[in-house]
Amino acid sequence: MARASGVGTAIALLAMSAIAAVAVWSTTSGLHAWTTEEVRRLRVKAEPPALSALHLTSSAATSFVPWGRAEAARRVWLVTFMYTRCPTLCTTLGIELQRLQRALGSDPSDAKIRLLSISFDPVHDDVPALQGYATQHHADPARWVIAVPASASDLKRLEQETGIVVIDDGLGGYAHNAAIHIVLGDGRLVRIFDFNEPEAALAWARTL
Repeated sequence: MARASGVGTAIALLAMSAIAAVAVWSTTSGLHAWTTEEVRRLRVKAEPPALSALHLTSSAATSFVPWGRAEAARRVWLVTFMYTRCPTLCTTLGIELQRLQRALGSDPSDAKIRLLSISFDPVHDDVPALQGYATQHHADPARWVIAVPASASDLKRLEQETGIVVIDDGLGGYAHNAAIHIVLGDGRLVRIFDFNEPEAALAWARTL
């Protein structure tokens, strides 16, 4: 009986190990990623999601739809998410996009590429706040749009479709993804780069 009990225990342990292995394989996209952000990027690369047409209000106080319309079909957007009161990461994102803005125009394919910073803090980021961020980072509106979703439903849908995570840090700010998202004019999110890889993001966008 003791031997049978031992065998049963061994089988149970093997079964539990197998279940755990399957769970790890599933949540890490086949052991290629160990963080939710890495998983998000791998999934986007493997199967680019289609984003809904997005209605924004820009720093110029105009309504703006960057993708999902026929006239925007050939556009390529390099998109970051931010909030204007952020004193750290969002400032760094702004600096990186400044670098991209300076680089645009040095290649014939740049005519199709635009930069877009989207705020996820509509309560505080009204038009004057967006204008302040644009001024701080010397954003040229012909190349770089600073904007906020026109409605709470637009923002919620955008977060769900892109996988962006925004968490209240309890100190009046937010913890959030920091990355450069490449979105085609038809609304497909096709690649995500680290925020400190602006040159790689631009080089890849130029190939599209």
